Amino acid sequence: MKKRFAMPIFSFHRYLGYYPTPNFEKGKNRHNSLGYRGDEIVMPKPEGEYRIVCLGGSTTYTSKIEDYQLSYPYLLEKNLIDAGYKNVKVVNAGCSAWSSMESMINFEIRVLDLDPDMVIVYHGINDVHPRLVWPPSAYRGDGSGSKIPGIPYIYTPSVFEYSTLIRGVMIKLGLSKPHSAITGILTIPPETYYGDLFREQMIDKIYPSGIFKKISAEQMLMTNQPIYFRRNIENIVILARENGIKTILATFAYSPLFEELPRAFSKEYRTAYEETNNVLKAVAEKNDVNLFDFAGLFPNDKRYYTDGRHVSEEGAKLKAKLFAQYIIDNNLIPDEKQNIKGIGSREQQPYSKIENIDE
Repeated sequence: MKKRFAMPIFSFHRYLGYYPTPNFEKGKNRHNSLGYRGDEIVMPKPEGEYRIVCLGGSTTYTSKIEDYQLSYPYLLEKNLIDAGYKNVKVVNAGCSAWSSMESMINFEIRVLDLDPDMVIVYHGINDVHPRLVWPPSAYRGDGSGSKIPGIPYIYTPSVFEYSTLIRGVMIKLGLSKPHSAITGILTIPPETYYGDLFREQMIDKIYPSGIFKKISAEQMLMTNQPIYFRRNIENIVILARENGIKTILATFAYSPLFEELPRAFSKEYRTAYEETNNVLKAVAEKNDVNLFDFAGLFPNDKRYYTDGRHVSEEGAKLKAKLFAQYIIDNNLIPDEKQNIKGIGSREQQPYSKIENIDE
């Protein structure tokens, strides 16, 4: 009876729109009771534990990999533990299709309750989509020009839906949806959003057609600069600092070798990725926080990706290793916080200690 009905991977959230469904389980994937991908999180945080939270979208959730134990945050924790940091806990706070706006809100209303010592911010592609809107007035900080709730307003159901029997028949006939339908929770694109149309035309090799004959995707991106991305990232940095939390901003890696996929290969998206990465670098410099140029280190070899943006299992392993290397090389986890004998200075913990993990 417990699993009589399939549990959706996402659930409605009052302020985020949707988030990972708490206690979700399917195959080798699972969410804990707080709605984070992975094992249960001990609350309150145990004394001596150093807690790292990874903020991001599907590239943090690692959505193309079914097994949660092969996601990059899970493997990052394993790498750090195997390198000597025995009291480290890494939390996967990523969610598919979240942009920096959702991560900013999530950080404020959910992640702070976890009492993190460090946050890793990894965003890119989901902050490009909202810029592909027209006219310019549709480009707004709340992202409403590119997506609106599946339920745009609160309404009174049809009188027929008050009957469970009639509602069941209507669902069977396609005249209604279950009250738990995820399509009523997720966002839908408004008429001002052209990101999907750009992708479709590029795949069909008919770009530019329609609106793009008047206003190209490149012009949309040039007009709609990543000002809201910058604002969201700066707000995360400031909020972290005010709460005594260390921040790592990481540049977004992609592979242009997937020539059939516009969001990896097209010059429009590649230019936009570089713009968002430059914003991250500027924010890090201005606010004196850690900047990990992950994009500059991660290879664009297709074996590390599933689609040019999301990592494969092999890519997740390498991604975790590179993040672990950055944390270790920059002494970002204080030894006294760990209270472990024999660790010594992080300068004495070369990356070679984690080179062969999971290979």
